[in-house]
Amino acid sequence: MKLPCETGVWLILPCIRACLVQELIIKGLPQKQVAQMLEITPASVSQYASKKRGCKIELDTEVIGSIRELADDMVAERVGHMGLRMCDICMQVRSGGLIEDDGGPCARTMFCNISPQHDTEEQI
Repeated sequence: MKLPCETGVWLILPCIRACLVQELIIKGLPQKQVAQMLEITPASVSQYASKKRGCKIELDTEVIGSIRELADDMVAERVGHMGLRMCDICMQVRSGGLIEDDGGPCARTMFCNISPQHDTEEQI
């Protein structure tokens, strides 16, 4: 069984990152700063920016809007939990029907350590 997050890691997240890199560069951030913000290498930023890495799917305008909003929030330092934001955008892509899904459960609906519906103190 292939988990939905496997599709996310191999197909969706690189596309989100590529769009996010491009948005941050459009906003005037240098590639080195973008790399630090996303915790990736400057070489990765360069490949995303030049479209050598990343998008193998076409994102709809709603998803692109979410990525632009995330870029705005990153520049303004208003991102509380980057992992949750990326997960939300990934789920938004998956719900758009662009990706074949085997119908398996999304890890976000199960208990996980980044799920907002569970208090972290309950996990201890």
